[in-house]
Amino acid sequence: MRAFDILATWIWNPWLVFFYIQIGLLLTFSTSFVAWRLIRKAVHSLVQSWKDRRSKSSPQSYRHISQSRAFITALSASVGVGNIAGVSTAIHLGGPGALFWMWVSALLGMSLRMASVWLAMHFRDETLGTPRFATPMAYLERLSPDWRWVAKLVAVLILVKGFVTANLIQSNSVAHAFQNEFGGSHVIVATLMALVVATIVLGGMRRIVDFSVSITPFIIILYMLVGLFILFSDPEETLFQLRQVFQYAFTPYSVIGGVAGYTVLQSLQFGISRGIFSHGSGLGVEPFIQAANDGDLKQAVSLAALVPLVDTLIVCSITGLIVLSYGDWSQINGAFLTVSAYDAAIGSFGRNMIVLLLILFALTTIINWSYYAERCFEYLGGEKRQLLRWLFITVTFIGPFLSVKIVWYLADILIALLLISHLLPLLYLTLRYRFSMLKQLY
Repeated sequence: MRAFDILATWIWNPWLVFFYIQIGLLLTFSTSFVAWRLIRKAVHSLVQSWKDRRSKSSPQSYRHISQSRAFITALSASVGVGNIAGVSTAIHLGGPGALFWMWVSALLGMSLRMASVWLAMHFRDETLGTPRFATPMAYLERLSPDWRWVAKLVAVLILVKGFVTANLIQSNSVAHAFQNEFGGSHVIVATLMALVVATIVLGGMRRIVDFSVSITPFIIILYMLVGLFILFSDPEETLFQLRQVFQYAFTPYSVIGGVAGYTVLQSLQFGISRGIFSHGSGLGVEPFIQAANDGDLKQAVSLAALVPLVDTLIVCSITGLIVLSYGDWSQINGAFLTVSAYDAAIGSFGRNMIVLLLILFALTTIINWSYYAERCFEYLGGEKRQLLRWLFITVTFIGPFLSVKIVWYLADILIALLLISHLLPLLYLTLRYRFSMLKQLY
């Protein structure tokens, strides 16, 4: 475990953080902030789709889904343990300023996500059944012949990340939160989660999308409404904590007596890393769902850019401000910190709600990442998809029994490797086809 800790710390502190920021800034400026400019169109598209909630996916292919359903499904893959446990961990390790840097990661991530989806749709194979359709490999193969191996490397890393970060961490966090609150056995939690995941994952993409679309909007709205009620019930405290976030993003934070505290570098490091863990922008997973249609490219790209905004600037901000206002964040860590903060704010209802939503958020993330992993497995030449699904279900069962620290260290390492492998090719291809992109999006 010590080796994982050293490796994760070495990768992230501090050069990878600055690497992500620099790539994000270059992409944002080089695309003339088009991802931000498309926010209005994205919101308008969502409003229109909400008026027609019964719209179904096109019957052309089991991989082809409507853009509104794609957005909700992509959001369900992003909103998970990172929004509850990840935010608390960032604040515990980096202080109040970490929340600010989570916002920065999301704002930059909007451009990364937009570029990834545009490239995937621009270079996709028109045959819907091809392993390249709606995947990052569609554009990574456009690199020079000497660098096409990057497509396979990214596929391998996403496959492994699907099993580790998006599966082990989710089931592990749920089991520990459930045990802390209700004293439930890990065996019971592991069995129930594996059964639910099996019921959905074995049904393929259609069942995954249907489950995500049916549950995600309601649990996110519930979380937001309860969170906003808490924050607005004491606006002075909320505004005070908001000022703390901005202040300590750029100045050190000292704890009682000034003996120890949080440096700006810590806030930067844990804010960026946990922000990426939450919204997933820059990892190359964006196209799997949001490029799986042949509709309005501009609409698809705008909805893709909206995901980190909703995930981090809204949902994570609610979590972070409540944790800062009501939680003992310098002493407690992880999902338990969020649970205790909600309990301090609104009592047992808050505790029970967070545990329930943590379970639902985790399930939606797990099942969506099972599809990402499956597509990468297929791209790499794998044919036994049903066997892969059963292996994924088995990992869900195993997750609760592993050490929390080991799982999080593995997540940090895998995210780092994906960023290193994917961001430079993404930047190169975006700059190369920049004029075509801007011509279509403006």
